[in-house]
Amino acid sequence: MGSLERKLKRKQDKKSRRAEKKVATKIAQFQKLPDKCLTCDASFDKKSKEFAMNWRVVVNGENVRLYCKECWSSACNILEDYMEEKNVSL
Repeated sequence: MGSLERKLKRKQDKKSRRAEKKVATKIAQFQKLPDKCLTCDASFDKKSKEFAMNWRVVVNGENVRLYCKECWSSACNILEDYMEEKNVSL
């Protein structure tokens, strides 16, 4: 039974190390968060809860992009229009 316990303990340790790596990666990405909207250059207050709830953060690998509420909604509208147009032409 001793080897089974060791095996389970190693498996749990491996899971916890993976979780710690994920948290460390997310913290490092938060440090890369820009100070302004990528589209309109509106400033972003990192200490404001309102900004945090209304702005959108897009993470793609190493890239961290920040969009204000207005730019995000206009981008969504453009995308919806494009998708409707594409479906109509098919």
